[in-house]
Amino acid sequence: MAAMTESALSGTETIDVLPPSCIERAGHARSPMSAALCRIAPVLFSALGTFTGLAQTNRELTSIAEVRALTPDQAQQNVPVHLNGVVTFFSKDLYSYFVEDTTAGIYLYFTNVSPAHFEQGQRVEVVGVAISGEYAPVVRVDRMTVAGRGEFPSPKKVSFDELASGTEDSQFVEISGVVRSLWKFGTTEFYEMEIATGDGRLLVYAQNLPVTQPDEMLDSTVLVRGVCETKFNRKRQLFAIQLLVPRREDLQVEIPAPQHPFEVPSRPIGSLLQFTPQENYGHRVKVAGTVTLFVPASKLYLQDAQGGVLAQTKSTLPLAPGDVVEVLGFPSRGDYTPMLQDAIYRKITSATPLAPMPVTTDAALAGIFDSELVQISARLINRTRNGNEQFLLLQNSNVIFQAGLAAPNGADNFAQIENGSVVSVTGVCHIEPGGEWMAGPGWRAKSFEILIRSPSDVVVLQSPPWWTLQKVLWMSGTLAFVALAAFAWVGVLQRQVAERTRQLAAEIHQRQLAERRREIEQERSRVAHDLHDDLGTGLTEVNMLTSLVKSPTTSSAEKGRYLDDMSEIALRMVTSLDEIVWAVNPRNDTIASLASYFGSYAQRLLNLASISCGLDIAEDLPEQPLDPKIRQEIFFSFKEALNNVVRHAHASQVWLRISVRDQRLIVEVADDGRGLNGHLGAPGSDGIANMNERMQSIGGACEITSEARQGTTVRFRAPLGRNGL
Repeated sequence: MAAMTESALSGTETIDVLPPSCIERAGHARSPMSAALCRIAPVLFSALGTFTGLAQTNRELTSIAEVRALTPDQAQQNVPVHLNGVVTFFSKDLYSYFVEDTTAGIYLYFTNVSPAHFEQGQRVEVVGVAISGEYAPVVRVDRMTVAGRGEFPSPKKVSFDELASGTEDSQFVEISGVVRSLWKFGTTEFYEMEIATGDGRLLVYAQNLPVTQPDEMLDSTVLVRGVCETKFNRKRQLFAIQLLVPRREDLQVEIPAPQHPFEVPSRPIGSLLQFTPQENYGHRVKVAGTVTLFVPASKLYLQDAQGGVLAQTKSTLPLAPGDVVEVLGFPSRGDYTPMLQDAIYRKITSATPLAPMPVTTDAALAGIFDSELVQISARLINRTRNGNEQFLLLQNSNVIFQAGLAAPNGADNFAQIENGSVVSVTGVCHIEPGGEWMAGPGWRAKSFEILIRSPSDVVVLQSPPWWTLQKVLWMSGTLAFVALAAFAWVGVLQRQVAERTRQLAAEIHQRQLAERRREIEQERSRVAHDLHDDLGTGLTEVNMLTSLVKSPTTSSAEKGRYLDDMSEIALRMVTSLDEIVWAVNPRNDTIASLASYFGSYAQRLLNLASISCGLDIAEDLPEQPLDPKIRQEIFFSFKEALNNVVRHAHASQVWLRISVRDQRLIVEVADDGRGLNGHLGAPGSDGIANMNERMQSIGGACEITSEARQGTTVRFRAPLGRNGL
């Protein structure tokens, strides 16, 4: 008794017969050799059946249906093919070559020979081999000749679902749809047309249009007959289909589009895809609004009083935010808000760009501002890039969202914005609803994104604090490393540093003592010199006047005059003593103190001389200490300038100006007297030389400008740098 299994291989039937020893019989046990033979027998007979099927497949195939029935493994055996059929499409521009016989249609692959020119409708003889192709079996052509004119096959009426299944690959089919877009295909003579049919969209390629102007095809219902061509990936999987129209009569307009589409009434954006019993779906509608965002050949966002909408367009006519436009497009479901597909537009006028609507994250997630221009504040978490688009990752309260900006030039437009900054972002709101939707005010979208129009739409409201966690950790690590290195270095040099420190401490102590003694001696010498010059001279005069007063030969009138002189000398001595005390007192070693004293001194002296004194002292004088020598020398120079005004200028008014510019103390004494012209050699002109010497001794300068009967200005400049502190 034999066991038999059937397998279909290229329409053939094979029978596998097992040895009788492999069949168990009641009451009989198998021998070890019989058991082994039974185990390998199915494998041997299966291989024998496959070899037999392949041998039968290698016969010459004469119909396209036989070629299409080959499995990929069988098509790899270089099965010979000899076909007779009609050319249904032949174009070198599209690299598409198809023939069809009474059984089916198939793609021709030319590799060893260059395809000659063949016309649609020619009856041809094709000799070659069947190969697996990248999706369905195809014929590799070795020889192809024209046998005359043939009868064009009748098209098969199909639906979009049938085309999408891939079973109609290479077949001549017929389908109806609405034209959504139409463009010239590259530099070829073909038009690329997209039609919507059923639940899908198809690309159609045709050389001839049934209208005089290509734009007349848009929004028209057409009947298309063409060869179905598939697009597939490297895994032999279908991902798109298109139709190739071979003849002029294979593309017909069934329902023409409106002749003047832009003359139809505009609809409010908020009315798109709302319930209307009379709605004619599948055709274009017109809306009007203000442009909020435009990306050429990609997308256009516009907005009216009822809301915003996305219009997908291939047009590149330039638009700017604020332009008022009319848009024709096919209504379609968007992620949440309806959109317009395959849109065309025309600009009506330019206007002021719309002001964004300030929103919160909760309002954005509610969906009511989808596709509208909004403004929202958030904290920047991070920046990233995806291809030609930059993204800002933002957070507001407990909601994290992103804002994107197209950056085709590769520039980082937000490099200057630090993470942690609080920013205001303006752009078009686009929400992602997510899978869980429910009616009612409590629903919130999964997330949302802000589509930025330009870098200026992002404004920094608050910079991040300097002490961020990242910086603290970085600095802590750096300080720890530096500390370890310092400890290691200190450990190596500690003994040497300690010894050298003791030596330096002793040397410094000795030098400080010597320097202190020198400073004390200099100060003593300066005070003694001042006492000798000012008080010594005055006391000598007082002593002489006292002797004259006591003299019996002095008259009463002379005694009175001498006493008045003594009083004046005593007053001058008190003033000199006050000046010396002021110069010695260390509490007066500041610019502000010097300015205050100079002002009071000038007013007191000039009032005695009946000269008006004006003060112009800067309010922003720094509390900067002055070296006592600089303070003394500039005071004596200032005093000399005032004395010259009182004695020689014949002035009625004096201005004292004190300021600090470019790290220099500026003291100006300006009078409205007769000037210095012609008086440089007069008594008192030695004071000018003294002022120059004093100022040069401290690294400063004395500048004098004067004109006859126009007054004199004496300007002292003293440094406040290292030499002046």
